Amino acid sequence: MKKENLNNIKQSGFKTPNNYFNTIEDQIMSQISLEEIGKDSGFKTPDNYFDTIEDNILSKTKETKIIKLFNKKTIITVASIAAMFVLFFNLNPFKTQVTFDNLDTNTVETYILNEVELNDISNLIETDQLSQTDFIDYNGISIDNYLDDIDLEDFLDE
Repeated sequence: MKKENLNNIKQSGFKTPNNYFNTIEDQIMSQISLEEIGKDSGFKTPDNYFDTIEDNILSKTKETKIIKLFNKKTIITVASIAAMFVLFFNLNPFKTQVTFDNLDTNTVETYILNEVELNDISNLIETDQLSQTDFIDYNGISIDNYLDDIDLEDFLDE
């Protein structure tokens, strides 16, 4: 800028509001009084409030009955119900009964050959009670001859 232009400046560019200097004292005083009031929030706790708050709350609450989730009675009840279901499905009364008519010949034969031993049968029969008169002829043929002549497969087919 030129020096000539600087001398021609008549205004600084700053303006003050109307009646600014007349009301500035009142504005400053009101701000100071607000700051003094603002330091006190207006809330005050009673004396010994935090010392006695726990006792006050506990005195106003009610004691409730505590029910355990897994007590002895519940466990026994659940176990007995589970046992009933297991027994019902394992000992189902609606299943068909096994009879000799329902058995397969091969099943009986394999059972006799694998499970039954001659000693088991002989333990059931006492030799004191047996005599030769107990073995009577069958259709005119002695039992010994009949057993010798019969084939095991023919016997199973009968």
